[in-house]
Amino acid sequence: MLDITMLLEILAVITGIISVWLTKKENVLLYPVGIISVLLWIYLCWVGKLFGQSVINFFFFVMNVFGWMNWSAKNDFNESKVVIKNNSFNENLLVLFISAILSIIILFILIPLQDANSLLLFVVVEAIITALNFVAMWLMAWKRIEHWILWIIGDLMCIPLFVYKEYPLGVVQFVFFIIIAYLGYKEWKVKLETQ
Repeated sequence: MLDITMLLEILAVITGIISVWLTKKENVLLYPVGIISVLLWIYLCWVGKLFGQSVINFFFFVMNVFGWMNWSAKNDFNESKVVIKNNSFNENLLVLFISAILSIIILFILIPLQDANSLLLFVVVEAIITALNFVAMWLMAWKRIEHWILWIIGDLMCIPLFVYKEYPLGVVQFVFFIIIAYLGYKEWKVKLETQ
């Protein structure tokens, strides 16, 4: 018989994969589905002492609400106000700078939250993942194609973290996320070139 944690993890994984698939399809329903997933992950990560992941998922909750409103906004011609765009070179430099500064800030926040058995390497990795995911979620809400690249990097880094914390379905989820993110990047690139 499955315990409640496993059932919640299964539901979080299913809704998470559906949400990323809907993002790939540029479907605004990604946001309500994503809200369900992130609320489940907030709980699971808190219980598993992945505090940075809990914070990421709380931020995802807020950004899901913002993104839902942003993607739903229409102009006078009933077209989406937000369209797929590339960052400029300077915007990409700003993304790198913000990601680095956020990583350092988050690291100093996470260190005191860890117990004596936590590996410092995992705390550093979790801080970097948290920063990358914050920036990726912001870029996604504005339909910047570069968000896919940040998701791929962050998801690759999440796999060993979730293996270590024994969340096997979370690992499977991140593998699916990486595949969907790669496909999403390719699909959005085609859309960008045909706009």
